[in-house]
Amino acid sequence: MIINHPDFVGTFRSGKITKGMYIDRWMKENLDGIPTFLNKSWDVVGIVSGHGKVRIGKSTMALQVAYYIAWILAGGKIIADEDGKVTEIINPKNKVHFNLDHVVFSPDELMATAQKLPKGSVIVYDEGRAGLDSARAMESINKGMQDFFQECGVLGHVIIIVLPSFFKLHEDFAIARSLFLIDVYADKKFNRGPFAFYNETQKEWLYYLGKKKIGISAKYHSARSSFIGSFSSWMNLDRETYDKKKTDAIKKKRQTRLQKKFKKQRDAAIYLAKKHSEYTHEDLARELSALSNSKVTAQVVKYALASITHDAFDKDD
Repeated sequence: MIINHPDFVGTFRSGKITKGMYIDRWMKENLDGIPTFLNKSWDVVGIVSGHGKVRIGKSTMALQVAYYIAWILAGGKIIADEDGKVTEIINPKNKVHFNLDHVVFSPDELMATAQKLPKGSVIVYDEGRAGLDSARAMESINKGMQDFFQECGVLGHVIIIVLPSFFKLHEDFAIARSLFLIDVYADKKFNRGPFAFYNETQKEWLYYLGKKKIGISAKYHSARSSFIGSFSSWMNLDRETYDKKKTDAIKKKRQTRLQKKFKKQRDAAIYLAKKHSEYTHEDLARELSALSNSKVTAQVVKYALASITHDAFDKDD
């Protein structure tokens, strides 16, 4: 159905500006119950996956879903007949709160944003980056999600998680904490636009049966979806600004990983220097300061030795 309303102003991938948004009839029906769900003091978690692929339209779908939810939470309502034709649009009673500040790209950013925004906000957590199939990357994400729900799970937000593969998520978030799954994919001619929607029951069947299969197609065909639909490239946020924020977040994450890697290598070098010499902590600090032309204290040396001795090499990089 087409929502012709001044609130729904956005652009297509082509750059064309439009006043109105297309939303699948059954998608709308499933999202309309979210305000009632939130009013019962539950948080709402939705997952948008991309059939194991990148640049398939996950972020676009997530932003459309997020904006529509924010619109109905503000009091907006769309009334349609039995055939799905819009008969009336009721304006929101309050301002629609969803902008680029509601989009985050890491678990730490998600936690900070969730604590800052008012209760009942809609947040998109976009982890739709290349390279998330690695066990280390997904371990870090799952750990971040665990920390988030322990600290922020009672804030009553709507969280839309975006990532390439649904099956890489830990069972706790994929099944127990999430309300629905939307998997976007390309058709046989490699066109973006189709999606499969899974409610709580179908999502659970998909996860348990799919985990036993080999290959992405086999996994996603292991259980029936609740319904199949399509979506457009409409986006209510400025696409260039969104892409820049996403790119900057990825660069920052890469820099952080490099810094952690260099720190581990430094600590290992200090450990070996201490192990194979008679140097005291103070001796090492003095020599390292001279070689690096920067201040190194004995406390830094002690910390480096402790991190190698007790913590070894963690799996976050």
